[in-house]
Amino acid sequence: MKLSIIIPFYRNFKNLSNCLASLTKQTVFDLWGREVEVIVVDDGSGGNENVFQSSIINIQYFKTVHSGAPAARNFGFQKSSGEYVFFCDADVVFLKTDALEKMIKILEENPNKAFCYSSFKFGWKKFPGVKFDAEKLKQNNYISTMSLVRRAWLEKISTDKPWDESLKKFQDWDLWLSIVENGGEGILISDYLWQAHSHGTMSAWLPSIFYKIFRSSNKVKKYEEEKTIVMKKHKLL
Repeated sequence: MKLSIIIPFYRNFKNLSNCLASLTKQTVFDLWGREVEVIVVDDGSGGNENVFQSSIINIQYFKTVHSGAPAARNFGFQKSSGEYVFFCDADVVFLKTDALEKMIKILEENPNKAFCYSSFKFGWKKFPGVKFDAEKLKQNNYISTMSLVRRAWLEKISTDKPWDESLKKFQDWDLWLSIVENGGEGILISDYLWQAHSHGTMSAWLPSIFYKIFRSSNKVKKYEEEKTIVMKKHKLL
């Protein structure tokens, strides 16, 4: 397989339907056809697999016991075989029809890079991409889950479970830090390639002043605790 697109979801059927509709318009299917596989992992919500059949794209549908997004991504990864892997959130729509084609192209032009990522929109908010800098990444995450990764680099972390299922937050940050620790680097596409439509995480939506004003709140304390767990894991504290 050229490309594996892995989509975990839990109950958000409408968003998933919109995501798949957006996905069918991607030019990678015109270029590589059945060499692109879409793996949908129902994380215990009990959907009907007949809803996700398509004559345009190759969809494989799996049901698992509800265990959270990292476990669902790992399950999808185990079922995949693509040279390139794209972990796609179910509430996402693509802003450009050649988004995935662009990502594959930049990795093929830069064989020394482990993954590529882009600017994106989260609801109404724009997140312009930050040029890859390993030292900045060690301080805070600026790379989304929605990035294209070479399978070989994921397998350097783990042959079957590159996502840390024990983490409640910052799983994407953990993944990028693990790749960096193995010598990998990312590369930025500055274009806005996709948009998410969920409410998202507190860290994605709220301005930094929120954390200064409400630092004593339970939500902010929990956020800081989870961040500390990842930093200790990667010996950044």
